[in-house]
Amino acid sequence: MQIRWLNTLPEDPQEFLHYSKKVLKLPFEDAFKIFYITLRLESLSESPIYKFLERLPWGVKFDELKKRQYLLSLSISTLRELFQEHLDLRLVKNLYLLLSKELPKDFLKGASPKHSIVASQDIAVSLLREKDKAELPAFLKAKHQILAFRLEGECEKLLEVASEFLNPWCLKKTSEGIEVFTSFSISEFVFFSLKLKKKEIEREQVEGLLESVKALFPECFGEI
Repeated sequence: MQIRWLNTLPEDPQEFLHYSKKVLKLPFEDAFKIFYITLRLESLSESPIYKFLERLPWGVKFDELKKRQYLLSLSISTLRELFQEHLDLRLVKNLYLLLSKELPKDFLKGASPKHSIVASQDIAVSLLREKDKAELPAFLKAKHQILAFRLEGECEKLLEVASEFLNPWCLKKTSEGIEVFTSFSISEFVFFSLKLKKKEIEREQVEGLLESVKALFPECFGEI
């Protein structure tokens, strides 16, 4: 089995669409599971935040920065789910109004509302770039810096490993076998790596990947 860190995954959404189609050769529906965005939220009251947290989907990273200021990281796949099923929430409406301008149309195709929506004036939303996330405290970066991976190998072994995934994943058949794609935060990847090493699965390969991640984000490993 081979585990590869997709550390060349483009940050720019439009470039990502091209990369996923030409390089990864994934349909957008699957590629959206490994492309994450991070947002900063500010709310004048806690009520819309609490209502959002009551329906928080699987795989979402959420932290309070300070009183009524928050950090939210989620995949495009999960974002689409929010727009399709939870657009009655004030926070989700504001997310849509921002991201429908910031993201390519293909990201939200089939997930857009059929009627106009009105922004809530008590909630502010902004999109963080990689340079913004680089300024986060290490303990937050370890949770909100998302890394994408591709695993290749025999189906049985890949499914055994996939049972340890903490986030959504997708499977692709190729002429040479099976590929699985998923994403981890830095802290999730450390946890995942420990579980693989405990099972004696690709120990040297996993340790090499951990060293590569540590070399790029050394500050995070004092917080994990």
